Amino acid sequence: MQAQRSNLADNPAPAIAAVGIWRIFGAFLWLGCTSFGGGSAGWLYREMVLKRRWIDDQTFLAAMALGQVMPGANGVKLSVLIGQHLKGAPGAAVAVFGLLAGPFAIILAVGAVYAGLGEHAILHAVLDGVAATVVGLTFATGLRSAWKGSPGMLPLMIAAVTVLCVGILRWPLIPVVLALAPVSIGLAFTIPRHR
Repeated sequence: MQAQRSNLADNPAPAIAAVGIWRIFGAFLWLGCTSFGGGSAGWLYREMVLKRRWIDDQTFLAAMALGQVMPGANGVKLSVLIGQHLKGAPGAAVAVFGLLAGPFAIILAVGAVYAGLGEHAILHAVLDGVAATVVGLTFATGLRSAWKGSPGMLPLMIAAVTVLCVGILRWPLIPVVLALAPVSIGLAFTIPRHR
């Protein structure tokens, strides 16, 4: 920990004026392409605070806290706030454009490939296999969570009732969750936990 502090003291954060618009665009374009799919707040922290040292921990946490009370995706809100901190309104615009340009181009490319190959049966078979894998992993995670979360068969019964109501009987999800959530919470408080 002490070595890390001395390393930070040896490499002070660059002056904000030294961070140009093109550097902001390049950094956020890289972030958008590499954090595509989620977790962009963690990537932003790593890139902006730890790696590039364009902002400090306090500034990042303040931006994160402000972003939590505003609607929208955390990565986009943080990009706006960090870009604005670095270069004002132009920095905010460039940061968001850079963050979203990479994923937008990737989606367009994937869409073009799908449009060209969408008629082939092998692509549909691959996508069906991917969908089955995702369903299986989700189901296994749910079973593991229900099994480890509470002893006994009650969590599995709640999960089975949920699957029955929503998946088989096709009841609307929100009323089913609103009805079963209090039951699950009540059971969690009444069943003793094993440690």
